[in-house]
Amino acid sequence: MIVEFPFFGAGINYFPTEISALRVFEPRYLLLIGDCINNESTFCVGKNLETVGQIVSEVKIIEHQDISNAEQLVVIECVGIYKVTDIELTKEYPICQSDELINVGLPPSEEELIDLQTDIKKAISILIEQGIDMQIPDFEIDIENRILSLWNLCTKMPMSLEMRNEILSNNSIDDRYDVLNNYVKRILKDPFK
Repeated sequence: MIVEFPFFGAGINYFPTEISALRVFEPRYLLLIGDCINNESTFCVGKNLETVGQIVSEVKIIEHQDISNAEQLVVIECVGIYKVTDIELTKEYPICQSDELINVGLPPSEEELIDLQTDIKKAISILIEQGIDMQIPDFEIDIENRILSLWNLCTKMPMSLEMRNEILSNNSIDDRYDVLNNYVKRILKDPFK
């Protein structure tokens, strides 16, 4: 089913359950954020305003703060992912028509999720030793919702935009798991690559 969202071309996508912050200063995006706050509605964040077919993240505003009269800090949480079917740029701010990305395949088992969590902790420890500025995050595997648990593990592992996009563009849960698992294993095997 095609759904219409206000669209923020921020150069990044978010994993479901991921919480992040956006600094908003462009007038069209300030208007977008203001409308979403007033209507208590969600909007989508994606890589750019040109690419039809890109994966975008539906986000809700958790909190917002005026930094100045022309800038806001907006804390968001990703609640879903969509694939863009059209982008409208003639309105006050961009609008995208999107189709929900449907999950296919089976989620990883409880044991696979726990093993992946353990490997992610080890990989982050290695990255910290190499100088990355972060702490080992808290983990919580929800056995009742293994798909969300996999997304949650994705949010914990530092990765490039290309790796994020590779995971997000897969609607196969098995492929998402394999891409993340192989990435973590590569870091564990040779952290200097």
